[in-house]
Amino acid sequence: MSSLLSLVLSCVPCVPCFPSLSTPTIYINNAQFQIIRLLGEGGFSYVYLVHQTSSQAPYALKKISCPFGTRDETYKNAIREIKNYHRFTPSKTPYVIQSIDENIVTNPDGSRQIYILLPYFTRSLQDIINEAVLNNSKLEEREILKVFLGVCRGLDVMHNYKTTASTVGRFDRGGEEDDEEDDDDGGGGGGGGEDDPLLNPTDTEANSELASASATEMSELVPYAHHDLKPANVMISAEGLAVLVDLGSCSRARIHVTTRQQALTLTDFAQEHCTLPYRAPELMDVETGSYVTEATDIWSLGCLLYSCCFGYSPFEKLEADQGANLNLAIARGKYSIPENQNGYSEDLIDIIRKCLQLKPEKRPTTKELIETALELSRKVGV
Repeated sequence: MSSLLSLVLSCVPCVPCFPSLSTPTIYINNAQFQIIRLLGEGGFSYVYLVHQTSSQAPYALKKISCPFGTRDETYKNAIREIKNYHRFTPSKTPYVIQSIDENIVTNPDGSRQIYILLPYFTRSLQDIINEAVLNNSKLEEREILKVFLGVCRGLDVMHNYKTTASTVGRFDRGGEEDDEEDDDDGGGGGGGGEDDPLLNPTDTEANSELASASATEMSELVPYAHHDLKPANVMISAEGLAVLVDLGSCSRARIHVTTRQQALTLTDFAQEHCTLPYRAPELMDVETGSYVTEATDIWSLGCLLYSCCFGYSPFEKLEADQGANLNLAIARGKYSIPENQNGYSEDLIDIIRKCLQLKPEKRPTTKELIETALELSRKVGV
């Protein structure tokens, strides 16, 4: 694990992780960091704001507790999240978050803690939307388009991810052999294969054949989807760029649902990982025989754009205004655009309508949306 950070906690263990009587510190590659405060928590994970002692530079430190070690589902999800932080690195995109370093700590009882050091962002898109709602104001169309383009570019990297023979075997094929290899060299630990509902048997067979053809440089389009796109998971960098974060739900986008069990598993996955007001209708109650794709993200993108314009997800607004059943409204694709459109152009509102098509195949691709948004940006002078 020489490639990973060496993390030592100079504090007495307590709940949830660090003591409150004094300022705790950690050492990462001989650099000292102070734990400032808890930023958020959920399930078995905690995210802390940390400052580098020498420069006061802020970072986010995510701690994930896995009480059952490598057999823990939380552990498998954490390994998948770490792989996602590295998976899109070759694209060198500024629109998808990348981890700075990570470490896996094994305790004597077999439990594990995973630490992920991440960039720290002061504001999310949700913060900006909330501020506008509280101030009874609205976002400028050019500001919305800038954020929208950034999100589209981040998703475009995921939706058009390509593997080579070597990377398929290492990251995407799944299986115990790959997981053990990751654990040995510090690249992610055991149990981290893509053994989730988004990896179907057909893909496994094809990728195994591809991985065995090591003598030939081959590449294959293996789209990934974020699966939990929402304003809270879009951060705004110091340069003003939109950055997709929280890659714990990111996994393979395309699934042939061939059995009832697979349909139920994917429905459960969506309920756990895809926030309801932004969840695509095809994930509400997955049908046997259906084909789920990265178009689920495009639906979420439409909800996100609507939220930028009107302050709420289209289905949250319908629920608040008319008492509509959220699940039923999403399943039917039932939403409404305010009559005055809040002063936004018809072209911008039309992008929402295109994304919120009930049939996934009718939704535009990220590349089509980027082209449309760029054309509209030129009109409004972005």
